[in-house]
Amino acid sequence: MLGHASSSFRVPAAIVAGAILFGLGGVLPGYLASDFTLKLANEGLLLGLLALSVAFLMSEAGLVALGAASIYGGSGYLFAIAMSEWGMSPGAAIVFAFLAVVAYGAVLGALIVRTNPLAFMMLTLAAGEMIRHVVMLEAVHDYTGGADGLVVSFKGAILGMQAADFANPQHFWPIGWTAVWLIGVTLWSVSRSRLGATLRAVRQNEERMRFSGFNTYVPRVVAYILVNAVAAVSGLLHVLNAGFVSPESLGLGVSTNALVAALMGGTAGSVGPLAGGLIFAFAQDEFGARGATQLLTGAAIVLFIVVFPRGVVGGLVAAVRRVLPGIDRPRGKT
Repeated sequence: MLGHASSSFRVPAAIVAGAILFGLGGVLPGYLASDFTLKLANEGLLLGLLALSVAFLMSEAGLVALGAASIYGGSGYLFAIAMSEWGMSPGAAIVFAFLAVVAYGAVLGALIVRTNPLAFMMLTLAAGEMIRHVVMLEAVHDYTGGADGLVVSFKGAILGMQAADFANPQHFWPIGWTAVWLIGVTLWSVSRSRLGATLRAVRQNEERMRFSGFNTYVPRVVAYILVNAVAAVSGLLHVLNAGFVSPESLGLGVSTNALVAALMGGTAGSVGPLAGGLIFAFAQDEFGARGATQLLTGAAIVLFIVVFPRGVVGGLVAAVRRVLPGIDRPRGKT
């Protein structure tokens, strides 16, 4: 009885602690951090969201997607084109862009999730690179701006904010912070649902699951659609914040940055990839100031993976459990 009561008490306590952290995190940085620091933090949050989509698919389904940038950048392109060329309102354009790229992800996922993990990785890479080259074709230059990209501005309001508000680091931070929490909690819940359990079982032994009568195809398609929805949200928030979209946002560099951020923070759970995105954004700025971005980034990646094979967050959790071995064990009944 005592053990059950203690467990029941911990759940509301965790909810209250989470609500306090959410509130403080959404408000305090605007007062304590400079605009430049908040700008880097916003970039880190959005990269962390993209890393979260990559990490979820890796940890739950055992699949690595190297084409996440095609969803990330593609949503921004569709948002800009829908407003400038098709006369949509900002709200309608953002809904259209989101639904269109998720539908594309659903079709692509339906075609490739049956392949082995290596083939899946290469197919997502190939699809992403094809889209990047398409936007640079001369035939669509009037729509996409070619190699120069598109400046994205809009009249009216989205979520009660004007274009200038999204570009302001102080105003954008609460939007990014809220999106991170909503998506992080959603993916955390999915990982603990029946879908998450099925995905992990399929990852461990797909043949045994099939022989046991489980559908191994639909859960992976659903997971791929879900992570593409997360990547689309990240891309739309990025284009609202940056006011610009270019072929670089569709490139392999964005996908690999997301993968590196996920590995640095840790792929198990929602906190690790988000933390990895923030670490990566601030590290890139520091390395750039020293004039050796690529060299120092490569060295940092090797160091992180060697010292924290499960990511920074995974390493910290493991250290806490070693110091307090009973922290995650249920209390015995008395």
